[in-house]
Amino acid sequence: MLRFQLVIALGFVNTVWCDNFPSLLSTNATLAIVIDREYLGDNYNLVKANIENRVTILRRDNLKHGGINIFYYSWTSITIRKEMSAILSIASCVDTWKLFKMANAESILHIAISESDCPRLPPSQGFMIPIIARGEELPQILLDLRLIKAYDWKSVVILYDSSLGRDYVTRVLTSLITDTKRITTSGAAVSLIKLDEYNSGLDKTYIRDTLSSFISKISSTNFLVIVSLDLVVYIMQTAQSLGLMDINSQWLYVVSDYRVDNDSATEILANLKEGNNVAFIYNVSTSETSCQDGIECYINELLDAFGKALDAAIVEEFELASQVSDEEWDAIKPTKLERRNYLLNTMKIHLKKNGVCGNCTSWNIKACNTWGKDFSTGSDAKFNLIQVGYWNLPNGPLLTDVLFLHVLHGFRGKSLPLLSFHNPPWQIIETNGTGELNCKGLVFDIVNELAKSLNFTYSVIVLNSTKNELKNSSYYNREISYEVTYTIPDRVIRMIQSKEVFLAAYAYTITEESKRRVNFTSPISIQTYTLLTARPKELSRALLFMSPFTYSTWLCLLTAIITMGPILYYIHKFSPVNDYHGINVKGGLSSVYNCIWYIYGALLQQGGLYLPYADSARVLIGSWWLVVLVISTTYCGNLVAFLTFPNNDKPITTINELLDRKEVVTWSIAPDTFFEYEVKTSTDPRYQALYHGSVKSITNMENMIRNVELGKHVHVDWKLRLQYVIKKQFVLKDTCSLSLATEDLFEERLGLVVSQDNPYLQRINQEIKRLHQVGLIQKWLKDYLPKRDKCFKTKSSSNANNHTVNLNDMQGCFFVLFFGCFISMLLICGERFYCKYKKKHEKNAIQPFVT
Repeated sequence: MLRFQLVIALGFVNTVWCDNFPSLLSTNATLAIVIDREYLGDNYNLVKANIENRVTILRRDNLKHGGINIFYYSWTSITIRKEMSAILSIASCVDTWKLFKMANAESILHIAISESDCPRLPPSQGFMIPIIARGEELPQILLDLRLIKAYDWKSVVILYDSSLGRDYVTRVLTSLITDTKRITTSGAAVSLIKLDEYNSGLDKTYIRDTLSSFISKISSTNFLVIVSLDLVVYIMQTAQSLGLMDINSQWLYVVSDYRVDNDSATEILANLKEGNNVAFIYNVSTSETSCQDGIECYINELLDAFGKALDAAIVEEFELASQVSDEEWDAIKPTKLERRNYLLNTMKIHLKKNGVCGNCTSWNIKACNTWGKDFSTGSDAKFNLIQVGYWNLPNGPLLTDVLFLHVLHGFRGKSLPLLSFHNPPWQIIETNGTGELNCKGLVFDIVNELAKSLNFTYSVIVLNSTKNELKNSSYYNREISYEVTYTIPDRVIRMIQSKEVFLAAYAYTITEESKRRVNFTSPISIQTYTLLTARPKELSRALLFMSPFTYSTWLCLLTAIITMGPILYYIHKFSPVNDYHGINVKGGLSSVYNCIWYIYGALLQQGGLYLPYADSARVLIGSWWLVVLVISTTYCGNLVAFLTFPNNDKPITTINELLDRKEVVTWSIAPDTFFEYEVKTSTDPRYQALYHGSVKSITNMENMIRNVELGKHVHVDWKLRLQYVIKKQFVLKDTCSLSLATEDLFEERLGLVVSQDNPYLQRINQEIKRLHQVGLIQKWLKDYLPKRDKCFKTKSSSNANNHTVNLNDMQGCFFVLFFGCFISMLLICGERFYCKYKKKHEKNAIQPFVT
């Protein structure tokens, strides 16, 4: 029905816009008939007479509710009038499209009859029938399929035999390479390979020789094969053996000499393989005497259909206009574009239902359903041909599905079996209350993206994972397991090789040894090994005040104090300046003892009561003051640095450091891992020493971790797994007692497992590469890793920003004070005893009597 927009205005309407095209109720429709004399030649008069006769019948029989004005033109250079309702043209392809552009600009329906190999008018804007001789439909078919984008080839290889004539080959090429504004898809680069005549016997080796000679020059993955039916199977076998049929290639077979029946289809399907993209176009035309075609037949049907559509439009408008007022009708009457669409759709319905011209010329279009068959059971495991459309001359191609079933739609929603088992964080498999599986983890995040891209669903076969599990692995929580990824169980390999499953949704280590039996995708993750060691402990700060200088520096400073005192004494005592000026040199700097204390006091910037009078001694004192300035400044600066940055134990960060401490530290390597195999087979002396010196059996993980915390043991494993260990220890003890070494050891590549002949591996690798490039895999893995806490920070980085001096920092000063007080007490006691001893000795001595 006509599409009308009813506008009901409540209140006042200032202006109402409507199409100026007159209604069919007040004005007759106008049909312009363009008969190009130059195109028809001698048939012009005959065609025109037939049209005039048909128009008479149109007015008498079809138009019962209105009239029509007819204008005839014998050339295509006409002026389009706005009052025209439609144009019927019989002209060349170029002139037809020229008329269409002018008619489309005015929203006028264009009905055209043109020459063969001409692009059809857009189906939503016009209708065109090409006049084609029977048996020469192929170029038009290929052009029509290209117009509706059934294929979009940038390049194509055409294989054809001698049944395709030279002129016919040119027309086929033109339909593929023509690049004009009328065709939205660009032309393809074409390579032609002609298959020479062959003997009528079974010797067809020339086909293999021909394809083999060109295989190095073939860069396209699209193939158009135009041969007789008896060559289709052999070409298919040859292409399979040469590796020309994969999931990226598209093979379109055109069979014009024979129908593809059940017997031939069975033979064709027997030579298909998983992942092939193959389609067939074959001729199902009939040659009965009742078949009707030709230009006169099409003219009669088109004019009859137009008359029926026009009469229906008049009736539709009349019924609607009778229900509203004149003002409302002016507002809601159909526009010129709406009327064109109504006429076009009504004509197509009438032709589809009643049309007989050209219906005997028909081609079937079938596609092979091959993806996922090797991994299915029952009837789903068989290849089959699916009817995806057909082609006839009046209507062109009508596709009910895509030409190549799997290029756009992948597995077409098939359910594929996958194999997996619980191994966090790669695969996390849980069951809910109803027993349904809930699959998570990095691997299933990737599988879900693959399922969206390749259009499949999946079911998971869960295996028990006890064979490869380390004893006491219960130490690890539900977020991480100690499942070994290096060794693939034999059951998994058997199921992959027998194609019971599409792939093993499990992160296995990619090794050359495993590739002899199965294949792997590109790495989904690269894991490195490292050392788990005790977190470096902060050293005692009791002697922090001694840290700015080394012991040799302190020794030199003490020696300088001791030697500078006597030097100052002798210079001061033997200077002639004192005698010259009559200065008494007794007291002050006149003793070595006092000079040493003076030098020591100057070092502590305390000054002194005495200053030498001689210039020689003053120069010595001034030099010492400069030395004191440098020493005190350097000491203060370094002391601030040692207060800010704590001094820790020297950690074990490399294998060399571990081997250097082999007398005091033991170590272990995670068993049955890629790292253990590499160090065991390595020729590097370091790795040999590491393997032979390691503890070969870990009986209890808790005891091993406890020894690591005490600094007695070092463990080698995945950095990822060790991060979980550190996190768990922090949760249990609320302390950061473990750390990781800075050296990364060996890169272990992890990938999903597929069969060696899996045709989808390249496509899967492309998706994994895309996920890596956009950062999704890194993001997903990060979501499953332990969240960063203070254990991920080093002490230097956490304490360097703001440090408050505490008692631990200053305890050395108090020790010095206590030591000084203790020495002072010892000295005063010694002085007291010495004094008493002297007094007692003097009392007992006989003193001379002096008067």
